[in-house]
Amino acid sequence: MNFAVPGMLWTLPLVAVPIIIHLLQRRRFRKVPFSAMDFLERALRRTRRRILLEDMLLLLLRTLAVLFLILALARPSSEGLPLALGRDARAELIVLDSSLSMDFRNDEQSTYEHALAFAGQRIDELDTNLDDRAAILRAGLVTDRLASGDPLEVQATLRELERPDAVRGDLHGALVAATRTVSDLGMEAAQVRVTVLTDLQANLWNEESGISAPLEELVAMGCTIDVVNCGLESRDNVAVTSLALSTSRLVSGDSCEASVVLRNFSSLPKEIQATLLVDDIPVSVRKFSLSAQEQRDWSVPLAPVEVGARAIEVRIEHDHLVADDSRSATLTVHDGLKVVLIGQEASPSETPGAFDALQSYLNIGERSPLRPTAIPVAQLTDTDLTEADLVILADPGPVPIRSVRVLVPFVARGGGLLIAVGPQTGQEELASLLSELDGAGVSIGDTVNNLEEPARLGIELPSHPALRLFSDERWQPLLTEVPHYSFRPIVVSPQVELPAQVALRFLGSDANVDSGAALVGWNSGFGQVALLAATPHDTWNRMQEVPGGTLPLIYDLLFSLAPEPSYATFYEVGSNFSVNLDFPPTDTELINPEGLRRTNVTTTTSMAEGRHRLELSSAVPQPGIWHLNTHLLLPDGAEEPLSLRLAVVPPAIESDLRAALPDELRTFLPESVNLGRVDDLDATTVTTNDLPRDLMRTLLFLLLACLIGETLLATMLDRRRT
Repeated sequence: MNFAVPGMLWTLPLVAVPIIIHLLQRRRFRKVPFSAMDFLERALRRTRRRILLEDMLLLLLRTLAVLFLILALARPSSEGLPLALGRDARAELIVLDSSLSMDFRNDEQSTYEHALAFAGQRIDELDTNLDDRAAILRAGLVTDRLASGDPLEVQATLRELERPDAVRGDLHGALVAATRTVSDLGMEAAQVRVTVLTDLQANLWNEESGISAPLEELVAMGCTIDVVNCGLESRDNVAVTSLALSTSRLVSGDSCEASVVLRNFSSLPKEIQATLLVDDIPVSVRKFSLSAQEQRDWSVPLAPVEVGARAIEVRIEHDHLVADDSRSATLTVHDGLKVVLIGQEASPSETPGAFDALQSYLNIGERSPLRPTAIPVAQLTDTDLTEADLVILADPGPVPIRSVRVLVPFVARGGGLLIAVGPQTGQEELASLLSELDGAGVSIGDTVNNLEEPARLGIELPSHPALRLFSDERWQPLLTEVPHYSFRPIVVSPQVELPAQVALRFLGSDANVDSGAALVGWNSGFGQVALLAATPHDTWNRMQEVPGGTLPLIYDLLFSLAPEPSYATFYEVGSNFSVNLDFPPTDTELINPEGLRRTNVTTTTSMAEGRHRLELSSAVPQPGIWHLNTHLLLPDGAEEPLSLRLAVVPPAIESDLRAALPDELRTFLPESVNLGRVDDLDATTVTTNDLPRDLMRTLLFLLLACLIGETLLATMLDRRRT
């Protein structure tokens, strides 16, 4: 036993003070004989031993009290450690993986709850009286230092944690933050142990993740590092890893396709039932038998009639990881697209041209999905395009500069433009417009006339959305067998970098002879441009005689040009949650999937092309369908209500629960890092009971016990002897 204040031992002779006082207080009696003396002597002989024992007990308690006081002031320790605390202060830093995969559970508890329990055990090993310190870092939606300092406060914070986030946790960022936290704790603690509690998911614990770098830095700082695998032995999981729609914007009466991907991540076959819902109403149910590690695609056609924002969701039966058993998407259904048809109607004495043909295709009744408004090209103004979705230049002839200045901003903001080339419109008439629309590498060739051997169309890009009907070879002759006697071929320069897609080509009598492109499309700003040389025209081709091929081509082409929403239709949990709007928003409220409202959504940023970014959250925290209600402030001062549904999805990579093998980890982790499971480390954990301790507190308790015992005994004896 060593003493932190050995000088106090020189006061040990003071232990004799109670004995001296006891001896000095002994009374000397003068003997006076009297007649009853014999009886008193007999009584005294009977009680002398008891009185002597009681006096010795009082003397012992008083002597021990002085001895314990002196020894406590000398501060003895159970071992020969330096300093007054009996051992060096220690610190425990918990790095807690709070990603989606940690929510995997069996019948009793989840991986996350398992990790929390072990973290509580580690912090219980610390002693606030010995100046031990603790800290906890949570790698979830964001990297948080939840608490740092007093172990009792850290333990209280730990008990408040409930579930991990449905996100891919940034464990690398948490370990980088751990290096800074260790520096803070190092000012007060000489020994720091970093405990990383995780499920060792192989998709995260690999060399590409960069985790080894901060771990090496922690080792260089002198830390002891334990990487604890808290994952459960069985990790069977089936998940919905994808839900994609062929379009996010649909016209009522039209259809789209929902593509679902299901994955069995377990080592055993699984039987599951999947349900596709529109606004919580099941529209398709199917059972699947998935073999081990099998991925299955499921496609469902959707044709919602009700106008507005629709919530699409696919669900499977819940298993041990609930967060990835459903996935959402949003679909906006419109009652029709507003089309501005620019050109000149033929007079009664003239042969109907491209304008007349396209106008007849679009005017198919009151419930037409495309609603045209005809305007001469020379009369086009900004006001005409304020509410337009699509613009068609139907062989308009020369396009004035003032019309170019109206069309280019319209496309840049996200509008769709179809330029239908015909007898009146060639390179000279469109040169300025094509240049402003980022189409400098696209030009229109001279008119080709070949009455004896007319050209026909060949499909260059079968996946183009305008050719959706003709993906079936049975319907292709309706398009590819139509003769074209005259046309203006489109030329795409290979020397100019232009992301133009050639969907159709003109082919001569020899199918191997390329006579130029017939349909070319490209992006300009936020919008799309399509240049169509295969324009319906009675004197140039016989397309109007085959409406079963021409009409689907025109309609699908226009629908493919329809502006997509200016905002993302789905977001991954943890990503930046913001929407781009064409006009500044006012009176905005955001409703999360649980129905909680937030009205203080006011952060907006001006963007290019007159758009505005509305910031909703730097990291969206929860999967499901979010509702955004706002008003758009139009240029004329009026307000237009806008209601959006935004889908937030969990990261698909978190559904693969496979754990990294120790041999794989040893190839890139520092050698001094301790790897193990919770059960293995429990048996080897060193607790503070095994460590040297300061005995001062124990001695003070003994001193207090002696004083209390002496007081009670003295009081009892005084009452008895009086």
